[in-house]
Amino acid sequence: MSARPTDITHTPIDADRADAIHRALLTGLLGNIGTKGDTHEYTGARGNKFNIFPGSALFKRKPAWVMAGEIVETAKVYARTIASVRPEWIERAGAHLLKRSYVDAHWQSKSAHVVAYEKVTLYGLVLVPRRLVHYGPIDPVVSREIFINHALVDFDFNCPAPFFKHNRALVEHVELLEAKARRRNLLADPEVRFAWYNARVGPDCYNGPLFEMWRREAEKENPKLLFMQLADVLKNDASDITAERFPDFMRAGNMELPLSYRFDPAMSEDGVTITVPQGGLNQLHPAAFTWLVPGMIQEKILELIRSLPKALRVKFVPAPDTAKTAFETIKPGDGTLDEALAAYLGNLAGERIGPADFDLDSLSPHLKMNFKVIDPQGRPLAMDRDLVRLQRELGAQAQKDLAQVQQSQWIRDGITSWDFPDPPAKIEINRHGLTMTAYPAIVDQGNSVSLRLLESAESARQATRKGVRRLLAIQLREEMKYLGRSLPGFDELAVYYSPLGNGETLKRDLLAAIVERALFPDDGEVRTREQFIARAEGAWKRLSAASHEVVDLVAATLKEYHEVAKLLAGAVAPGWREGFSDVEQQLEYLLPRDFITRTPFDWLKQLPRFVKAIHIRLKKLIDAGVIRDSAAMTQVKPWWEKYLKLSADYDARNVKSAELDQYRWMVEELRVSLFVQELKTSIPISAKRLERQLESIKR
Repeated sequence: MSARPTDITHTPIDADRADAIHRALLTGLLGNIGTKGDTHEYTGARGNKFNIFPGSALFKRKPAWVMAGEIVETAKVYARTIASVRPEWIERAGAHLLKRSYVDAHWQSKSAHVVAYEKVTLYGLVLVPRRLVHYGPIDPVVSREIFINHALVDFDFNCPAPFFKHNRALVEHVELLEAKARRRNLLADPEVRFAWYNARVGPDCYNGPLFEMWRREAEKENPKLLFMQLADVLKNDASDITAERFPDFMRAGNMELPLSYRFDPAMSEDGVTITVPQGGLNQLHPAAFTWLVPGMIQEKILELIRSLPKALRVKFVPAPDTAKTAFETIKPGDGTLDEALAAYLGNLAGERIGPADFDLDSLSPHLKMNFKVIDPQGRPLAMDRDLVRLQRELGAQAQKDLAQVQQSQWIRDGITSWDFPDPPAKIEINRHGLTMTAYPAIVDQGNSVSLRLLESAESARQATRKGVRRLLAIQLREEMKYLGRSLPGFDELAVYYSPLGNGETLKRDLLAAIVERALFPDDGEVRTREQFIARAEGAWKRLSAASHEVVDLVAATLKEYHEVAKLLAGAVAPGWREGFSDVEQQLEYLLPRDFITRTPFDWLKQLPRFVKAIHIRLKKLIDAGVIRDSAAMTQVKPWWEKYLKLSADYDARNVKSAELDQYRWMVEELRVSLFVQELKTSIPISAKRLERQLESIKR
């Protein structure tokens, strides 16, 4: 026996050469491949099962895919002389034997191709379970259908061609008609639009690039080949959906506000939405928007009729017929739709029907105007169907937004003399692409005045009156110092005023009221420098007379108040509590700390009588007049509560209303007429007059 050689060395094969050898061997061993399952067992071609021979170097490694030099069956079926392989090697080596299947063919807008998921198997073994591939070359007919449906019918395609923009605008126009009329039967079905394209688009257009190549050639012969007409996308007649019935804009003052329509009850924008810039929010009046748009009024009238209590509702059957005649009869006016409808139905039934008889909360949301408020950059700030609530929440910020308008001549501080141009009654400004009206005002800042733009004519009028008053006080600085030292009976007045404020506040407000009285003896206005000079010339001469006039009125008021305060401070019997509580609230509004400057002079003259009326009322109440006092209070309460609500809304928006101020004093006169008739009223007063005043406020 020859000796075993000891100089033979085994050179290892590098990984790349090993893989190349295995790929070469794989072409002849495709029937001996297998993939590992959940256990140690492998699944081979055509469902055969085998295990790796225990003596194999790969026995412990258990690779995912293997090929075997041989598969033998002993106690078990074993694969021997094995190597690890990859599925992609098998796919290349067995390309002629593979089976491919495709599922979920769909449009992919980003790549502008129809794609599907491919599954690749060999002898029942899954080599590729799910791979995304372009489906167009695989099934051009189906891919073309998918392309037309999604890319052209649904416009899910980045196409720069003019036809594409034109056709999309046509479809959006019909969709808008559907939203306006709240119908789903106007836009032609997708199948109809598919058929239109199918008859025109080339047979080989199954993806975006191929379509673009075909389109450019086809449009050389016929540039309008793919341009749809309205009749191609409109299924039913829409001649009744006109711009008059469903406008795209609504005018509010000088603003032209865009309207948008949506027919989707599940969305908050369902119905008609008006877009309002924040700076113009406070210029909107709620009553006008209760009429929505002409095309929706009849439907709203019908729902309002159906919301009536049954005893009233049965008088207007059939309700659709009544709604139709009401729609043809009543027209948008100064009041709300429910007020106009209530008056119409009341005349029809021969009995009184008021707006409160309608259950407004039961109305479908789309029958209430939806308000969307945007900021200066056009971004949405808030959206609500309650305009008053929006104005209350955003009104103050709206005023700040208006103050930022770059109109330098009307935004200025630190003014101590009339060295500025005469402010016009109003100006038009452009904000957020909308034209709005603003009202220049001279605003009192204490030791100086400022120029500002305000949102309503009345706010500007009241602010300017105080601003002009301050300008005069600055010009008459020395005279005001002397007047402050010589106010008649001031020490006694300060004692009576002490429950409301200190002597410094009293003196400041008295001087302001005296200057205003001297400047405006006829309750006129000052809008120009010439008017200011003319009035100022006579005002300093009237200071003394105005001083006595104002001080006498304030003294008479505070003396009566002192007597009332003594009664309120005494013991209160249980039966008096409601009346006493009502008086305390009345006094909070009648005599706040700044009542001297807050109360217009014409009503300042009535304050002593109003407070005296309270004094007499309390004495009557104490003298066993509980029943009569309670009955009068029941009549006053509804009118007063309406004032409180309106006043809170206006204050929240920082907007003034002369009509609301007048209503407030009319309620005071109503109190006099009911509680203390013997004092008489300064103006005729009745429920009907109060109703008319409320109407003027809404206007």
